[in-house]
Amino acid sequence: MKNKHLTLLIIIFFSVFCFAQQDKDDKTMLPVSDKFKDITAENYVDRMFKAVKHYDKEPQYFIRPTQGNCLFEILVNDILVHKEYTMEVLGSPKSISHTILQSGPQTVTVRMYPLGDAMKRTYGTEKTITTLLPTTEMNISVVKYEAFNISQDLDDEIIVKEHHSPTKEGSDEFLGAGLPYYEYNFTFNAEVPYNLKGWREGQDLIKLDKDSLEAQVLSYYKKLKKVYLSKDEDALARTSFGDISNIAQTNYYGKQDIQEAWDEIRRKLYYEEKEFDPFKTYVMNFYGNGKIVALRHPSKEPVDSRLRGESAFWFKYRDKEGDISAFFSSINLYLPKGDSLENLRRVE
Repeated sequence: MKNKHLTLLIIIFFSVFCFAQQDKDDKTMLPVSDKFKDITAENYVDRMFKAVKHYDKEPQYFIRPTQGNCLFEILVNDILVHKEYTMEVLGSPKSISHTILQSGPQTVTVRMYPLGDAMKRTYGTEKTITTLLPTTEMNISVVKYEAFNISQDLDDEIIVKEHHSPTKEGSDEFLGAGLPYYEYNFTFNAEVPYNLKGWREGQDLIKLDKDSLEAQVLSYYKKLKKVYLSKDEDALARTSFGDISNIAQTNYYGKQDIQEAWDEIRRKLYYEEKEFDPFKTYVMNFYGNGKIVALRHPSKEPVDSRLRGESAFWFKYRDKEGDISAFFSSINLYLPKGDSLENLRRVE
């Protein structure tokens, strides 16, 4: 009889332990939408391929910025699409299709910064420039390609909008000359065959308690860090699926494109000697008109030029040549309407 009681106690003990362990594991899992909970590394490509729709016309949109005497960031629909804190000029147009969720007016935001030490680093000059100059300017072209595969022929490029930074009335002098920062907006119209929810139906995160929100973002980043350190392909597949599927749809990916994207995402798990940043020197940024939150290093100087404007989710690793390199991943989070803060997750 004693043996039977002992056996029963052991069964109860292990049952309680297993349930407690399962509850603990659930609490450490990254939040994902219910529709993505069965996503695995094995079915990732097939599931996304089935989800991407194709159309007779598949337009893609790009920007081509040219700066003069400034550093800058460009956002489309309040999503960061390009940043440049050096003297380098963008050679090829930058895709912005992933920021366009539906047809209609789209908003471009230009954030302009002084050259700072960029001239010093590039040309060896000693002068630090702390304000925008009278000769500062930004010229931005918004272009469209109608074809699925972008042609190298410039004749296939359709100019949707040309925009120049504002000048003082009656002169060519930049309107923001003398300022340490200047920001302006303009709009253009886009026509796309799809209509995506994306982050549009998320909660306004700016209205939430800042400390609680920041703690939840940090919690998510730390859990994702564990995914990379444990090389958990299935967890990475689940948490990245919604975000990447938006990119796949807005760029009309075929199966090979999706496979290549997934291979590139998965490959980061196997970088050698990963050493993560401790998540300390960051600022909390809001995008998507308050619907998205992300931790990034500051955009304004003084700041380490190597980290300026970069994601706070990053690590050093040893590459194939044996050199130390860095991988930065922009982790944008949103919260669906009606969900509690614990369900903060990647954009879907």
